[in-house]
Amino acid sequence: MKFKMKNTFFLLFLILFSGCDSIYQYIFLPPEKEEYTIVPSADFLKTNKDTLYKIAVGSQSLVYDAKAWKLEIKYMSDYQLNNFEFPEESKSGEFSGNPYTYANWLDPETGLTPRRFSVFKVTIYNYTSTKINFDPEQVMLQTDRGDNLKAFAREKKNARNLSIEEYFQKLKGTSGVDDDVFETRMGISRRTMHYYGKPIYKGDSRDGLIVFDPVVENVKKMKISIKNFVLSYDENNDPSEFTDLVFSFDQRAMTDEEMLTQRGYVPGKLDSSKVIMSAALIKYNSQPGQLTYENPWNPVPRSIPNIISYTGRATNYTIRLINCGFGEPEAAGSKIAFILGNGLAPEFSNSFVNSMADYVNGGGTVFIDNCYFNSEYPFKQYFEELIKSVQPQLKGKSEIKEIPAGHEIYSEPYKMSEIPQGMDNLNQRILIKADHLVGLFVEGKLRVILSTKGYPVLWGEEVSYTDITRQLEFGVNVFTYAFKDK
Repeated sequence: MKFKMKNTFFLLFLILFSGCDSIYQYIFLPPEKEEYTIVPSADFLKTNKDTLYKIAVGSQSLVYDAKAWKLEIKYMSDYQLNNFEFPEESKSGEFSGNPYTYANWLDPETGLTPRRFSVFKVTIYNYTSTKINFDPEQVMLQTDRGDNLKAFAREKKNARNLSIEEYFQKLKGTSGVDDDVFETRMGISRRTMHYYGKPIYKGDSRDGLIVFDPVVENVKKMKISIKNFVLSYDENNDPSEFTDLVFSFDQRAMTDEEMLTQRGYVPGKLDSSKVIMSAALIKYNSQPGQLTYENPWNPVPRSIPNIISYTGRATNYTIRLINCGFGEPEAAGSKIAFILGNGLAPEFSNSFVNSMADYVNGGGTVFIDNCYFNSEYPFKQYFEELIKSVQPQLKGKSEIKEIPAGHEIYSEPYKMSEIPQGMDNLNQRILIKADHLVGLFVEGKLRVILSTKGYPVLWGEEVSYTDITRQLEFGVNVFTYAFKDK
């Protein structure tokens, strides 16, 4: 009888919504959509005679490494832009402040979210050249369908191409809400888009987004051409030496595994039984400062997803990433939690300290590391004080000490004869290089790891000075240790 009533209700529901143009029909009957991704072209690397091109380790970045300088380019999916880069600005439908996507808005005609733009991240490193420069308006995206898409300028003034400012001015209404949304979008664009400004001097780097009209789904191949990349300046401070670069990408349907990875789940080896685990990236408050992270507690947005992805491929774990506070229910279900230093003074309330102690007492492992390297940022001092505040509330004998070289995090599953290099080793401005990590041990078990090495920066590939295989493998060891029954 219950079965018949449920079916009758479902039939009535279908009758009520059949023929209705309302967007609400898609809440219950969402249309199927094949997801696409844009990845570096393997054929391009095979056929290109220039051996300076390569794919970055553990990522979808296509790299041109000229030794004196390097340029990396990577596609940024709508999912990544909405959920990792600008999550708070992607929740208000058509009034969302994210300038690069339609956020969570659904087209009432199709029930789907279209692409607003095709967005790529370009990162430039200047190792030894006096100064170099990059003009995003000298970039064009060409497709196998015959599209010739010029990169958007940022502001309308002096723009040679259509600008983001002009694009949103045409869409802007006259209400106060429209004004606020426009200013939010332009604020994000000014912080994150490349523009032809001051040169990149020796020892510096610059990253930003370049934006094109959306690439349609039936495009299979595309190339991004960069004209007149500035290699040097003359005695009058005018650009004097140039080079042209080409980067090729393929567009294809995403596999089920890639879709899981994008959403925070990473399958382990296919020939192993999968163990589903959770990892938490901890939210915390910071004192006001000049840094421009969208979420101050997440200074390297791709860091933890990247190391989760690498761990998923190297082990039999399927890992889900959760952004939460220690006191939230989701945190209690995770076996490992990450806290990332951001360059600002943290504000750890009594509630935060108590919740972190509860998490550790419940068997969780906490990994704390620095993501901002500046001699004026006392990262170690801030977070040693946090650990010392947590210690008295722990159950059992506890001690804070150097993690010995023979500990499991240096041996399982990857054996390491020495602690892997971190950002402190690779950044010449850092005078003190840490040769060990500090641990908080409870009844002899490592529960809190305090690193000053900056491994998350390398995991996130915000800076890619060297092969990061050992750093990624160390991350796998940390996950493996935390996920073990202890």
